Amino acid sequence: MAQASFARRAFLPSPLELAPGPQRVDAFARLRALVALASIGFDLAIYAALRGREPFDQGALAGFVVINVVLLALDAGLCWFGLRRRGRHYATLALLSLTVEATTVMVWIQLTGSLSSYFLSAIPVIVLSYRLFADYRLGRASYLVIAVLHGAVFAGEELGWLRVAQLFVDRPGALYGDAMFRWSALVSIQMMILAVFVLANLVARALHEKETALDAVQRDLDRVVAEARPGRLSHQTLDGKYRLGEMLGRGGMGEVYEAERVDGGGEVAVKVLYGRISSRDELERFRREASIARSMPPAHVAQVLDVGHADDAGHHYIVMELLRGEDLAMLLRRRTCLPAAELLPIVDQLAAALEAAHAIGVVHRDLKPQNVFLLASGAALHVKLLDFGVARLLEGSVLTASAVVVGSPGYLAPEQVSPEHQDIGPRVDVFALGAIIYRALTGTSAFPARNAAAAVYEAVHLEPHHPSLLDPELPEDIDRVLALALAKRPVERYATPVELARDLRAAFAGTLAPSIRERAEAIMRPRPPARPDRTMTVTL
Repeated sequence: MAQASFARRAFLPSPLELAPGPQRVDAFARLRALVALASIGFDLAIYAALRGREPFDQGALAGFVVINVVLLALDAGLCWFGLRRRGRHYATLALLSLTVEATTVMVWIQLTGSLSSYFLSAIPVIVLSYRLFADYRLGRASYLVIAVLHGAVFAGEELGWLRVAQLFVDRPGALYGDAMFRWSALVSIQMMILAVFVLANLVARALHEKETALDAVQRDLDRVVAEARPGRLSHQTLDGKYRLGEMLGRGGMGEVYEAERVDGGGEVAVKVLYGRISSRDELERFRREASIARSMPPAHVAQVLDVGHADDAGHHYIVMELLRGEDLAMLLRRRTCLPAAELLPIVDQLAAALEAAHAIGVVHRDLKPQNVFLLASGAALHVKLLDFGVARLLEGSVLTASAVVVGSPGYLAPEQVSPEHQDIGPRVDVFALGAIIYRALTGTSAFPARNAAAAVYEAVHLEPHHPSLLDPELPEDIDRVLALALAKRPVERYATPVELARDLRAAFAGTLAPSIRERAEAIMRPRPPARPDRTMTVTL
């Protein structure tokens, strides 16, 4: 993901930032309640230590301690009873609690010297804690409240409403009364408060971006680890014809092995169906994958060389050409995101492959970076589409009546989640292609939830962040093109992958048709606030 401008990173939240979950809200409220109670004990201890001592104004000391004890008791009650979960009045109570906490700190700051008090060290603690452990709005509010209160204290002293450093009977020093010193100290302290907020925002933004990137890496790592395990059939001979070697991958229906022909015919890839898959529909889907691959132009898919059943072991298998290269998911793990010059040729070829499948009445339905294979041939890059195991025939069949959601979270079109599976047509592949483009351009998923159910919920109900927010170097026309590609309603989406590929090129060239801009702007809307505690139950 390209770096946003420093001003954006310093003062605005990351688009990837989620609202704190229930556990964090509860923990932060508990912690503040305990700190408030501890502060009451601290204030009483200071009062006991300074009471009766000549250098200190006893009236000011007693008055401010009483004020602080009352305010801190109020704050402890607000935190413990009103802020441990998000309710209807959470924002109002949180702002009230923040104001109370800032006021108690400002009381001691003014009491001991508003421009030189060691209590000024509490200001960074408040701003950092609110920004890092609450959210952006409360973090920003903490900065504004403290800056305003400190400025008000200074103004009160300048106007004679407050006596400077009231705790001390004697004047706290000639320098402290000097106008130049006071104004210089005020500016310095205000700059310190702003600098703390900027630092906290930069840290929070970096943490959220790294957390999102690590989530994506963890998902990819889990997949790689699973595929790296020795296959159950490695080093065995299948059907007397193929000597199986390293397992290349594992999917929902079977495992893919690198293999050699026993008769010396060269290397191949063999996809072996899991033994547990034995129903008529599942076996028919497996055979249909081979049939679809055979009917596709060989430039777009791995060629099918053989289909068989090993009677000795009971394994169904498909033999395909062995492809040398890497899938798009592996490339994105290494590179995070791709520039337009590299991505556009991939999208063009992928769109052509999908168009060829749609032309023979086939919808892929499980398009994702793992199923986009890249073969390097000299300076050229060739794209082949893999895994038609859950493809749907547009003419309809008994295999399309299942109520089980098929596909991969993050790339599922909203209509694929419908129990009735209505409108499962070429536009589901357009949606998945749009999600792939989004991932390749921004470095993050359009629907980056941490679990499958939440990713499905996001695809159905939430709008992705505009790509230009995640990477300011992307043209705004990219936002429009991907808004059409990822539209919730199929009728609002591009009708074909080739149309999407064409407009993607036009968006980068600055030649997107005005009619496409108008069409996109009619459906574009900002992403609503995240709902981290939302749960769903789906079958994947």
